[in-house]
Amino acid sequence: MSRQDLAYRRIVPEDLHDLRAAHQALFPIDYESHFYECVIHSRDNIFSWAAVCRDVEMQSEVLVGFVTARTFRLYDCSLADRACMGLESRLLDQETVIYILTLGVTDQYRHLGIASQLIQRVTAFAQHQLCRAVYLHVIEYNLAALSLYRRNKFEELAVLRNFYFIGTGRQPDPNKQSYDAFLYAFLIDISYNASPLAFLNATYAPFRSLLGQLQACMPWAPRHSNYFSHAVRQRSYGPIKPARSSGQPQDQGTLWRMFSRNQ
Repeated sequence: MSRQDLAYRRIVPEDLHDLRAAHQALFPIDYESHFYECVIHSRDNIFSWAAVCRDVEMQSEVLVGFVTARTFRLYDCSLADRACMGLESRLLDQETVIYILTLGVTDQYRHLGIASQLIQRVTAFAQHQLCRAVYLHVIEYNLAALSLYRRNKFEELAVLRNFYFIGTGRQPDPNKQSYDAFLYAFLIDISYNASPLAFLNATYAPFRSLLGQLQACMPWAPRHSNYFSHAVRQRSYGPIKPARSSGQPQDQGTLWRMFSRNQ
């Protein structure tokens, strides 16, 4: 039997076939081709890691896990999410956060700590880049993912009612299309003594805020690329139920959003 090694690296174009197959096997929706192109070519501020099983004798490898995430400015983050994370101040508009888009591990390689390794690469990258938070939405029925993120020091901040609308028929209950989501975040305490760059961030925050307000006046479309699946729609939130606080504002916007089921 061949000796196999598990390794972690960035996703590359040669991973396209395995990446697409893994998404189709793990998630109840179909992602558009543009999403995969952005992942394998690191476009639209998307970055990713793969867990691969390397067969030393055959000199080949197979993708067995992945995480895809996107970096963006807080002025592009929903007001509801910002409020729940305590980042609603306009002075923070130009600060960056990371949103985990998808995370998955193939069935044969679960319970080996692969998902935690992938998450920790994202949070370490976020801390190195002085991001304010790493966050994501987890669909209500994915209990394994909820436990996984708690183990990796993510906080449950809110429950978003009827956040997901899934119409593919591949969801656990074909008769149910609306699902709640949990907002989870890994909040990063940026100390202004941590580095000269952090100090400059604090000094120039008011100027970045002004720039953010000017950019926020631009139409939404030029600032975003639409690579989201049309099989899933983020509906206008029902009432937000904060996990640890009350009185959070409600985001009334409706937009297409990528479904994130985490394994």
